[in-house]
Amino acid sequence: MLRGHMKDNINMYGLMSPCGCFSSFKEQEVDFLKEFKYWFLGLNWEQGFLGRTILFLKSHKTDEAELTDEEVLEKHKIYCLWRGALELAFAPDKINQAQLGNEEHIHKGHLHWHLVPRYRRPVTFAGVKFRHDTSDMQKLNYSRVAQRGICPKEIRQKIKEEILKYL
Repeated sequence: MLRGHMKDNINMYGLMSPCGCFSSFKEQEVDFLKEFKYWFLGLNWEQGFLGRTILFLKSHKTDEAELTDEEVLEKHKIYCLWRGALELAFAPDKINQAQLGNEEHIHKGHLHWHLVPRYRRPVTFAGVKFRHDTSDMQKLNYSRVAQRGICPKEIRQKIKEEILKYL
């Protein structure tokens, strides 16, 4: 396990998930949050919603029914740990979770979950205004209102540091 020891230019995601499905992700040293026995957490490049994170399964499985009891239990514990850290860091009003697997050309259907904080008030962090829900947007899936585009790595680094204070 890497246990937070990161070196520049290392394909961290490839080391943690040897099938290579997430090896093409850029700037992994910035986005990597924490490694666990069966899973690892990384920030999403798209930070339209502040704190948006991906929970990656290390072993290559393409359907939730393939998960072992141990993987399921650890996933739940990680979610609770991450949720608590986000509450302390940014106080989201709710969390959306999604496991879609639609971009098979990128990750070959490898299981991962999108954890998306939602805010019902304006949110500013590190001088950047992030997306928040209006009353109309509260009813929509995050993917229908998410702002596409990569958040600058300097801002993602600050987001990461804030989350890691509590994770």
